[in-house]
Amino acid sequence: MSGPTQVAFVQGVQTPQTVVAPEAFAAYTRRMRFAAQSPTPIAGLGTSSQVQLKKTGIISALEVRVYGPVVVGGTIGTTTASYEWPLNLAKGFKVSVNGQSQLIDARGLDIKVNEFMSDKEINDRGVLQRFGNGTAVQQGTLSLNHEDWGATGAAANYVAPGLNVAAIGSYNLDVTYVIPVAVDQVSLIGSVFGQSQATNVNLEIVWGSQAELFSAFGGAATLSMAGVNFDVTAVAYSIPVVNGNTVLPDLSQLHGLNHYQQGVTAQGVSEYPLPGTGQGRSLLRLFANVYSSAAPLKVNATNFTEMSYKYGANDVPETFPNGQKLRALNERQYNTDIGALWGVFCHDFINQYALRDVIDLGQTSDFRLVVGLAGAPTTGVIHITQETLFAASVGA
Repeated sequence: MSGPTQVAFVQGVQTPQTVVAPEAFAAYTRRMRFAAQSPTPIAGLGTSSQVQLKKTGIISALEVRVYGPVVVGGTIGTTTASYEWPLNLAKGFKVSVNGQSQLIDARGLDIKVNEFMSDKEINDRGVLQRFGNGTAVQQGTLSLNHEDWGATGAAANYVAPGLNVAAIGSYNLDVTYVIPVAVDQVSLIGSVFGQSQATNVNLEIVWGSQAELFSAFGGAATLSMAGVNFDVTAVAYSIPVVNGNTVLPDLSQLHGLNHYQQGVTAQGVSEYPLPGTGQGRSLLRLFANVYSSAAPLKVNATNFTEMSYKYGANDVPETFPNGQKLRALNERQYNTDIGALWGVFCHDFINQYALRDVIDLGQTSDFRLVVGLAGAPTTGVIHITQETLFAASVGA
């Protein structure tokens, strides 16, 4: 075990008399939770809200709660919630730190599924939500029991993904997202050094538009989210001083969770190059979902053929003959069936033993995600999210 290391800069910020000593830090720090943003109305559909964090401690996570009444009024006609509802009401979370723009740049769905991937203590087993045809389902929702996707006092009426809105009324919404600033809430690897006037940590929340959240909004119906609020809680750790030295955990790396998308029009096997590869960058997870006719494709052997990843000329370390095989592995890894409803599948390099399995993107040229589709999707889109660790600009 190596001893403390004296450093002059942490993540590009000058810090006098600072030592990196993870064990001493763990012994003397104190966990803090504080309001980074008090309850505030969302800025409006199709707009964004900005939050600047206090310059305090070692920041490891941000908890964002979105809640309040969604009011559908007027003459409803044919009004249908899309599969962006409700998780992609917050269709983009963007966390920027100093010169590192958008360490986190991901959809609400990405943030939600990443929480289930990262925290084995939670699962959605037995949590009832409506999905698709309105049937209550209790596996693969990515919901917790305290959350509400859009229910009313009338038991038959819901706003739910892919479901026609049955009647005008006030529908309850309550969803919480945990944004993983650190990749691990124990070691705090990937956390951000926040306790300096030179540090600026910013969160931007991009709200989906009405057209994105409701695939059809018919008749003379009206929609009001004037009562929908959001708040932000920061999870941070105090920075102890031991024997005159400021003591820190290992902050030499930053954590990235980044989403991108592209169109998919053909059946068969396609390869999708991974952006942002290079020296000093490690791939922890690579997950995706495919939409056809604006609905996520269930991950199974009917919809998906070969599932793998490649790099170099044709190096294929792992391959799955069909989507059902990968879905089964993912359910065992996370105790949540992420492929059943939202159609998410993941190649995970950190779940069992990160030191052995994490992929060094500096040593793997032309990394590609390989996805086989049994049929051609209609107006198809693939959403791909990569979770990485990479060297901070000036590391400890």
